[in-house]
Amino acid sequence: MAHQSVPVGKMKILDTDFVRRQFPAFQHPETGQWAYFENAGGSYVPQSVIDHLTRFMVEAKVQPYGNSHPSTVARTMMEGSIIRMSEMINADHSEVLVGHCTTMNVYMLSRALGSWIRPGDEIIVSNQEHEANANDWHRLAENGVSVIEWKMNPETADLEVEALEKLLSRRTRLVCMTHSSNIVGSANDVKRVAELVHAKGGLLMVDGVSYAPNHSIDVKALEADFYVLSLYKTYGPHLGLLYVKKQHHDMLSNQYFKFLSAYKDAHSDPGAPNFLRIALNPGGANHEEAACLSGITDYYDRVFHHHFPELSETSKIDTFQRIEKVFDLFQNHLTRLSEIFLDYLQSNQRIRLIGKNVADSTVRSPTFSFTIAGEMSKQDLVAELAARKIAIASGNFYAWRCLAGIGIDPDEGVLRASFVHYNTEDEVRHLCSSLKEII
Repeated sequence: MAHQSVPVGKMKILDTDFVRRQFPAFQHPETGQWAYFENAGGSYVPQSVIDHLTRFMVEAKVQPYGNSHPSTVARTMMEGSIIRMSEMINADHSEVLVGHCTTMNVYMLSRALGSWIRPGDEIIVSNQEHEANANDWHRLAENGVSVIEWKMNPETADLEVEALEKLLSRRTRLVCMTHSSNIVGSANDVKRVAELVHAKGGLLMVDGVSYAPNHSIDVKALEADFYVLSLYKTYGPHLGLLYVKKQHHDMLSNQYFKFLSAYKDAHSDPGAPNFLRIALNPGGANHEEAACLSGITDYYDRVFHHHFPELSETSKIDTFQRIEKVFDLFQNHLTRLSEIFLDYLQSNQRIRLIGKNVADSTVRSPTFSFTIAGEMSKQDLVAELAARKIAIASGNFYAWRCLAGIGIDPDEGVLRASFVHYNTEDEVRHLCSSLKEII
C-alpha cells in the first residue's frame, strides 16, 4: 500500500512509493533490484522524460524551423523545453542555454570571455572544484591572466569565505566556485560570495552540478553571474545547462559561424535561438534531447500535485514556486536518509568521512565521500557491494585538486555514495548493513 503524504506539523512526508512509480527503472526486472547510490554520476529518468523523447522521435524527428507540421512540432517542443528550464532556475527565458554537457559549456564560456579577461587581470578559482570548473580558467594563465587559487581548509575541507576575502582585489575579474563539491558535499554560501565579489567589481561563476539534483536553484536570489548544472544528474538526458545573466551577453564573443546574425534576428520567441544560444553552442542543441527536457518539470509538477492537492487549483503558484515546494519535500526526506548513513559511518572508527558530519540537506548535499582503513581496496569493496546489487563508486571523480587539497592521493581516490530523493530508508539501511558485514 502506498505511503501517503501526511502532515507532520507543517511538514509533509515524501511519498517515495509514488515517486518510484514515476521511474521505469524501478519496475525493470534487473534495474529494479538495485539500490542505486551513484546518483552523483548520473540519475535515473522519469517516464515523463521518456514520453517527450518518444513523441519527438515519432512525430518530429526532422529539421526544426521549417514549414511542415513535423518541423513545427520539433520547434515547439525544443523551445518549450528551453522555457521550462529557464523557469526551473528562476531565470529569464533569454538567459539559458542547453549545451552538450557542463564541461563543454564551461569551455565555451571561458573562450567567449577571452576578450573581456585581459593579461594582468586576476581570476580566483577554488580548489574544491570538479575539473570542469577549474581546467579552462587555469588555462587562461597561458594568456597572461593571473590565476589565484582559493584554498579550502585542509582539515575541515570547508571553503571559507574569510580566505576568499584576503584574495579579492580591484583586479579580480572573475571568481569560480562550486555550489556543492562532488567530494565534500557542503553547501557553499554563494550569495555571500556574490556580494563580496561584486563589491570589488568582479563577476561570479558557479558550478551547481552536485547541488542541483537535491535543491531548488534561484539564480536571481543567488546573484550569480554564470551558473552551470548537468541535466543528466537532475533526472534528464545527457545535456548541460548554462545560465548567463542577460547584462553580460554583450561581453561574450561569438564562438560559432560569423554569418549567423540574420538567423538570430529571424526568431524572437522566448525559447528560440538568440545570441547566447548561438554564440556559445556551435551546432546548436541536440534536438531530441532538448525536446524531452520538459519532462523534468512535468515530473516535478506531478510530485507537486500529488503532495499539495490543496494548492493545485490556484493560479498563484508558478513553476518555480511549485519546484521550491517539491524540493522542500526532497530535502526533508534526504535529511532522514543522511542521518541513517552518517550514524553508521560514525560508528566505525576505520571510516574517515570527507566534509561535514551534518545530515541537514540544506547544509550538506547527500553526497558522501569516505575512506576506510584496512587492506581491502576500494575497487574490491565496490565489487563486493555490486554483488549484492548495491551501487556505489570509487575514484577521484575528476576532482584532483580537491582531493590533493585535503591530503588524499587523487590516484587512490575515495569511496562515494550519493543519494537522491527516490532512494529509500530501507535501501540506505541495506547499504549500511552490507558495509558492516564486508569490512
